[in-house]
Amino acid sequence: MAKDSKKRLFETARHLFAASGYYGTSTRDLADQASVNISAITYYFDSKLGLYRAVLSDIATRVKEELSDKTTHAKKLLSDENATADQARALLFELISELCILLCSKRLPNEDVVIFLHEYSVPGEAFDTLYRELISPIYEIYADLFIKATGNGLNREDATLCTFQLFAQMFVFKARKQTILQHLNWKEYGDREVKKIITMILEHTGAVLDLYKNKQR
Repeated sequence: MAKDSKKRLFETARHLFAASGYYGTSTRDLADQASVNISAITYYFDSKLGLYRAVLSDIATRVKEELSDKTTHAKKLLSDENATADQARALLFELISELCILLCSKRLPNEDVVIFLHEYSVPGEAFDTLYRELISPIYEIYADLFIKATGNGLNREDATLCTFQLFAQMFVFKARKQTILQHLNWKEYGDREVKKIITMILEHTGAVLDLYKNKQR
């Protein structure tokens, strides 16, 4: 019963935090909708903030699991002194494609994406959890691939800026999905639409890589 109560509280929190945000969700709302005593929040998660951190941590774990094959490959390539810039470029493109598909598909629960994008855009008290467990390690891999793919034509600071620019391009297609669908008269993100999105982002990324690679010459 205790395990069921904790799980019910956790899933209720995921739903309410997605619908109303952290600050728009009260402990009373959480307890009532999960059908638990309000003291259960403190018992299982220390506080509402602790519960929110647990939800963010779970989202981070899900995303990392979805990308684990590609990120593991990336770490191996980046540690290989004989790996070429072209290999890094190809793998960077694979990672971009994989994340675009993840964002545009239903592989991740929409509630998770909503919570992530809100915390990413408007950081709150628990942002450090999301940053430490997901943003920082994932962004470091992308930045390292940017550097490797340009033959070290990018320094760390510029590679990090390129990474943030890249993620902004990808996130907008999820955060502004309804506007994009309506403006382009698309019914949904199907295979054709996702392929067009990925192609455009890869073309932009390729242009950036070529620009910095050419600066070395």
